[in-house]
Amino acid sequence: MSERSLTSGSGYILALVAALLLFLIIPAASAAYRRLRPAWRAWVWPLMFGGLALTSVLASVATMQGILDTGAPVWKTVNGLAGLSFTFLTLNALYRAVNDGWLARRFAWSIWLAYALFLLAVVAFDSFLTVLIYDAVSSILVFIVHSTLYARDRDRASDARSIMIGTAFILLSDLVASFDFSLVLGPIGFTQLFPSNLLQIMALVFFYLGASASYSIKYDLQRSRERLLSAVGSD
Repeated sequence: MSERSLTSGSGYILALVAALLLFLIIPAASAAYRRLRPAWRAWVWPLMFGGLALTSVLASVATMQGILDTGAPVWKTVNGLAGLSFTFLTLNALYRAVNDGWLARRFAWSIWLAYALFLLAVVAFDSFLTVLIYDAVSSILVFIVHSTLYARDRDRASDARSIMIGTAFILLSDLVASFDFSLVLGPIGFTQLFPSNLLQIMALVFFYLGASASYSIKYDLQRSRERLLSAVGSD
């Protein structure tokens, strides 16, 4: 099997897994949309899965067509979408960490500003290093938030461990993809993108487990805050 076929094939499988998990998480997101405030938080996970699916499809098409120039528009689009998926992951971490909705929205603007600067860097530079740095910073923020929540109260952070493992797999995938290498093992040859895609598939499974658990946790925390505010108001 040729390098191009194996790499693009694993990319299509990655896209298929992301699309499947997207459809599996949509019912939970739809139910949470009617309960969570602000309601748009319910759609952060579907947007992340959808972004990764689209990223994988475009990357696989570019690989199959033999587009190797990282400065090509298709690869800049791929890098931009990859950063967008991590932006949604960071936003999810923000709303898990900050209980005050007004304060969370203030921080959310800084995250979108960082993403806008990332897009400018993607357009200006033909280097995967930009994606690696952005994903690394996002990963650190996500890991800090969920590790803190998990250490503080494991019963109310059952989603944290899966999300941390998924984040680690994604970051490892980016590190592998940043090294340009090619291996031939008998009839099979592959580049760095093949193991990178496999790591992303594993990351998606853990993200799905974390996402499934996060909706009930977010709603329970919201109900706890509402009861506390009602008790304070009655006093």
